[in-house]
Amino acid sequence: MVTASALALSWPLATAADAPASKPLPKLVVFMVVDGFPQDQLVKYYDLYARRGFKLLLDDGAWFSNNHYSHATTYTSVGHATLLSCAHPYKHGVVGNDWIDKKSRKRVYSTEDARHKYLDEDTPEHAGTSPFNMKVTTVGDELMYANGRSKVIAIAGKDRSAIGLAGQLGTAYIHSTTTGRFITSDYYMKDYPDWWKKFYAGKPQDRYFGKQWTMLLPEEAYARSAPDDRPWTTNYKGLGTRFPHAISGGADQPNKSYYDAMLWTPYGDDLTLDFVKAAVEGENLGQNPAGVPDILAVSWTSHDYVNHLFGPESRQSQDQTVRLDRVLADLFDFLDRRVGLRNVVVSLSADHGFMNIPEFSSSRRLDAGRIDPEKMVADVNAALSAKFGDGKYIITWWTPNLYVDYDLVAARKLDKVAVENAAQEFLRSYPGVEAVYTRTQLETGQLPNTKLSKQVSLAWHQQISGDIVVMNKPNWYLFAKPKASASTHGSPWAYDTNVPLAMYGGSWVKPGKFGDSETVDLGRTLAHILNVRPPNGCEGRVLTEALR
Repeated sequence: MVTASALALSWPLATAADAPASKPLPKLVVFMVVDGFPQDQLVKYYDLYARRGFKLLLDDGAWFSNNHYSHATTYTSVGHATLLSCAHPYKHGVVGNDWIDKKSRKRVYSTEDARHKYLDEDTPEHAGTSPFNMKVTTVGDELMYANGRSKVIAIAGKDRSAIGLAGQLGTAYIHSTTTGRFITSDYYMKDYPDWWKKFYAGKPQDRYFGKQWTMLLPEEAYARSAPDDRPWTTNYKGLGTRFPHAISGGADQPNKSYYDAMLWTPYGDDLTLDFVKAAVEGENLGQNPAGVPDILAVSWTSHDYVNHLFGPESRQSQDQTVRLDRVLADLFDFLDRRVGLRNVVVSLSADHGFMNIPEFSSSRRLDAGRIDPEKMVADVNAALSAKFGDGKYIITWWTPNLYVDYDLVAARKLDKVAVENAAQEFLRSYPGVEAVYTRTQLETGQLPNTKLSKQVSLAWHQQISGDIVVMNKPNWYLFAKPKASASTHGSPWAYDTNVPLAMYGGSWVKPGKFGDSETVDLGRTLAHILNVRPPNGCEGRVLTEALR
């Protein structure tokens, strides 16, 4: 009797000629995300790029200038869950970086799973350890289902980024601010592979200690960006507000302060590149027999942090972008030597864009400002108390949702729709608020026929999301405390939704500049190239106009 396992081992491997129409498959797909990278920043510094960094995609690949997220909540967890699932939040279930559990009324972090722990490190509360909260599959999951021999490795500075890209079956490596290493959890493995142990034996994460972040280019090259040391930029992690920036975190030797602070500078990208190269070599990515591709997903985290601290209009953001370009050129040269770029498909996108610092927008005579969500909750509760009697009708806020205490509403025998509508009416005239939607509206589909309403609907999950959804006006900051960061993201406006979508791959991708696309189209197109079924929540289309 032939067992299933014996049959699988004896089954011939697929070859290029076995693929439909004898179309060979790439050996490796490199799926890159630049955290917090609006489309305009990709093209704004084109003249400063190296020959084979971003220009590999812009000149020799296909890129879409009008690519957008279709959902309203442009946050890190949401974007990373969307990218390789090609599903919208109402399907994949990751509606924010955090949300409030309806029963316990406690915060839920998007990738937390108390059943799993970090390997070889303490696991803080709300640490990202598994994709349990993500309700759909990804391109990598479908690739591993299709042949069982492919590897999917995801690497990022943030747990919510790596886990979203790794999907259900891939392996996620996450930067630890405790040790400066890229670590994982026991969801993915029971012990680290030998290559990982060998790589960290020499503490390569310490090699950047004592360095300063200075401008890469002559000062005149930064004339297109806002100057240093503006009063509204944020002095965070001991980095300061002007060049040069010390990256020690105030420490006199490598420790948690240093490991944390360095990720908020371009050295975080260098650190990531070091580990990416080690993973490619250690896992032998791109070295499988023909017809068995691997996926390497990398989220470059530092750009998001730099934009939060200094704004996308800053010299720091420009410098970090140009430095990242050099990092990518280094990576592409490495992959060319290791795998051969002719065998690789490279893609580029972002999890969200970024708004300009509100004070910068105000200086340009735009309507801009900052909303304090805690004050907004207090003001709404005061208005509802005046109408329905004293009470805390809004339990809490978590961007961009207010959570209604429906138990209190029921105990007082109030009409829940009346309470929702009263909150909505009050907030519609609140400074900085563009639009407000209620749970009843979203559950019953009673929404205005506008693009904004559709964006909110695609971002809202009936079982998980909050009860009153608040959309801020353009150029208005709405995220946690109003001065937690100099700038932020999360809105439905173009500066947050318009992100890069670019692909490179000589045998598969047709070079050129293209127009309209949705971010969910990227994962669907890669599934098409790889000859695997679409992820089970996928709503994207194949970008056939950009394929050979």
